[in-house]
Amino acid sequence: MYITTIVLKEIISLLKNLKYKYSEVQKSFHNQEPWINVLLLKYITLPLVFLMVNFTRITPNIISILSFTFGMLSAYFYFKNSLILGGVSYMLSYILDATDGKVARIKNIGKIYGAWFDILVDRLNLLFISSAISYNLFILHDSIIFIILNFMFLGIAFIGWESRYNIDIYKLKNKINKIEKIKLSNYEKWCFDRGLIKDPISLPEIFLFYFIFIPHLNFTISLTCIIIIISLLIIRLIKQQLFWVHESNR
Repeated sequence: MYITTIVLKEIISLLKNLKYKYSEVQKSFHNQEPWINVLLLKYITLPLVFLMVNFTRITPNIISILSFTFGMLSAYFYFKNSLILGGVSYMLSYILDATDGKVARIKNIGKIYGAWFDILVDRLNLLFISSAISYNLFILHDSIIFIILNFMFLGIAFIGWESRYNIDIYKLKNKINKIEKIKLSNYEKWCFDRGLIKDPISLPEIFLFYFIFIPHLNFTISLTCIIIIISLLIIRLIKQQLFWVHESNR
């Protein structure tokens, strides 16, 4: 009992003297995060970030490298038809990818190169993992349609990323990035108050479904799901183009 009391006192003392409090970690989200990050994965990412910033010297770039490593492992396992290991590896890669920015914001060590490197890792993971999955589906079902659809998926995804980047730069240059809460609908206010983006199904949810669930589905269902995913990306691209139409008519 005496030893237990001493241990508890040491733990309490340690927690009191931590450089970063858990409340600070909870505030490390963007003001517009994907739903899955805020409503589900935060129960993993926030404790992980708390440990990283208080008990390690790990940097955001090292976290990005670890995310890339697990991403490449995921691609390798899917290429070898090890679906469970492929899904687990991608999940670990995604969780790490969701922590590097938080570590940078909490420690105030964000760099331009770090932001670019994080984007590079995301793009490479998408390229290699989706290609490995499409190859595995091609071998499994003996249909080249999965290779063709994956090329379409990658092309539209990369065009969408470039389009969103140009929109973000335009908003920044023209100082229209600020959200005026008074003009938001009740639903938009609800999302804003919780730090959520308006769309419940965004790129992270789409990629997680593609990379974790589709490899386990049969021919018809997997084919249908990929077509739906491509359709969602096309709708996203159309919405981005409507932004330019709106700005042109202002």
